[in-house]
Amino acid sequence: MDPKQAKDPQALREQIWQKARQLGANLIGCAPASRWETEPIQAEEFRPRRIWPWVNSVIVLGIPLFAPMMQTTPSMVYQELYDTSNRVLDDLAYRLSNYITTECGCRAIYFPRDCYYSIDVLLKNPNAAFSHVIAGYYAGLGTVGDSHNLITKQFGPRLRLVSILTDAALPADEVQPKQLCLHCGRCLRSCPSHAFSEDGPGRPYRMDKLSCTAYHVKLRDAHHWPCGVCAGVCPVGEDLRAWHGAQLVTPEGVKHCQAFGS
Repeated sequence: MDPKQAKDPQALREQIWQKARQLGANLIGCAPASRWETEPIQAEEFRPRRIWPWVNSVIVLGIPLFAPMMQTTPSMVYQELYDTSNRVLDDLAYRLSNYITTECGCRAIYFPRDCYYSIDVLLKNPNAAFSHVIAGYYAGLGTVGDSHNLITKQFGPRLRLVSILTDAALPADEVQPKQLCLHCGRCLRSCPSHAFSEDGPGRPYRMDKLSCTAYHVKLRDAHHWPCGVCAGVCPVGEDLRAWHGAQLVTPEGVKHCQAFGS
């Protein structure tokens, strides 16, 4: 018998979820690979099965970015937070893919958390090889907001994501039925690159990817990037409750973090 068929799918899911939490995942969701086909958002070339036809499930993992550190952006404080989250996610995804392969008897690989070589490459083609935002939406972790970020109940858009692709036919999570974005306009008004513009009532903002990317190149050359303002100003997220009524960072503190280390 095929090892992956020897265990009840729900029991296998619980086993994998337990391991993911042990490795440090705060959010875990699962989408069937067929959801990219039945509820298409991107072009066909981005569908998991177009790349790896054996994929049955996509597991999406999320970890938070801390609001007081994001409020200093652009700074080395936020850059270090961003870089650390990338290292954690790559390590987490590798270890969980390895666990699913060696301990669960299923095939598994992962799409790295960014999937692009450098910010300069995105100026020529502003698309990564895989969208963890769309994967997170399909996996029920949240909804895509006006800022094109994944917005979650737990952390708003202040999180980073990575995705694991496996041939295990795992029970899937439902897509979030209610839009979590408040359409408050903060991301539109706060964007330093003016990348967002209105696209009609109830529709996400149009996003000028090249404008956003060009601004990130400037930040990189100034030794403090990425931007993250659109995620930092978002009022959605249970993570903000801990800071209710408190000043996350002083204006002097923001200037200090931006003036030193970059």
